[in-house]
Amino acid sequence: MPGHMIHLMVAKKVCPDAGTGFFIGNIAPDAVHKDREKKDKVHFAYAPDMEAALKEFAAKADHDYLKGFLLHLYVDWKWNTTYLADFARNVDSSWQYWYEAYHIENSKMTSYAFYTTEWAAEHYNQMENDDYSDFVDTEFITKENTMEWVSSAKKWLSVNRLESSEVFPPELVEKFANDTADDFAKWFSRRTGSVPENA
Repeated sequence: MPGHMIHLMVAKKVCPDAGTGFFIGNIAPDAVHKDREKKDKVHFAYAPDMEAALKEFAAKADHDYLKGFLLHLYVDWKWNTTYLADFARNVDSSWQYWYEAYHIENSKMTSYAFYTTEWAAEHYNQMENDDYSDFVDTEFITKENTMEWVSSAKKWLSVNRLESSEVFPPELVEKFANDTADDFAKWFSRRTGSVPENA
């Protein structure tokens, strides 16, 4: 799955003028990143049909925050079945080794995108200072751990200014963000009969 900044890049392309709750929703599913089992459940890792699980969630995503949450899960699904799957196949080693190698590249993608994206710092500030009035409880994701996760992500970015990834260069990331934003808008429209305009 891509880092939080990549999620925000896609979100910004889907709903550029959305409220802060939508953007918080786009990174909230990773708020339980320290608990692998809970994170897997939040991300429907055990679902026999990922798209069916997303469709079911989409039917209930009638709120800015939940639309952002849904988009996060959709982005992970697209990334995991394309670029991440290709990366894993090309690393001839154990799961632990390739995941650690991917974590390094993911960190580079996240940091480089943050420092080269004009609106990024402002959005992280807005998310950290939001009153979370748009927050909606979901299984395992609480307001408190989401607020902590947003602050932690912002703090990490403030002390980690990294070079771009050679494995996932900026051009690839931008193409993924554009393609996935377009795909999601079409997919969401088919599911709900509307587009997620302004969330």
